[in-house]
Amino acid sequence: MIRRSSAVAGVIALAAGAAAAPPAKFTKEYQTGVDAFRLGRFDDARAHLEQARALAPTLPGPHRFLAAVAQAQRRWDDCVESARRALEVNPGSSEVADTRKLHDACRISAGRMPYRGPALGEGAAIAVTANVEGATVKIGGLAYGGTPLDPRPITAGAHEVVATKLGYKPAKVAVEALPGIVTDVALVLAK
Repeated sequence: MIRRSSAVAGVIALAAGAAAAPPAKFTKEYQTGVDAFRLGRFDDARAHLEQARALAPTLPGPHRFLAAVAQAQRRWDDCVESARRALEVNPGSSEVADTRKLHDACRISAGRMPYRGPALGEGAAIAVTANVEGATVKIGGLAYGGTPLDPRPITAGAHEVVATKLGYKPAKVAVEALPGIVTDVALVLAK
């Protein structure tokens, strides 16, 4: 017999403490997904966890377990996206440290440059790639180097990232750099 995990109970208790308890269907889908994950039935786990996520998109549990399923299935970009979403929806979760480790492991497995600086703590980092090598990268108006730009520490929060290169139109995007992880930015400069 599989016991209900403390993480599941914590997510359910957290949701109960919020406006209202999650619907019974959420609890059933979530628990079934967690159980399938633990049994190594990753396709089943993903299907149930996606249902749980659709029922309660602001709870971090389904996102975190979807990241773990994606990691087990070697779907690195999905893992990064789901782990990031779990951190966005509940930055105060007791699972933040493990979710950050999962995010970092999947980034590295996806072939992205690792962050090599001092521990980020509540700071953040941004890495920038572009379709043009050597484009100048500015974050918040400050020049940080050329593309590809390895992860650079930055304050957590909203930033504008701009890449410029002679002969190309500048590319820019607004990003939210989350605490404790690297936010990857891919820009496309047009001729």
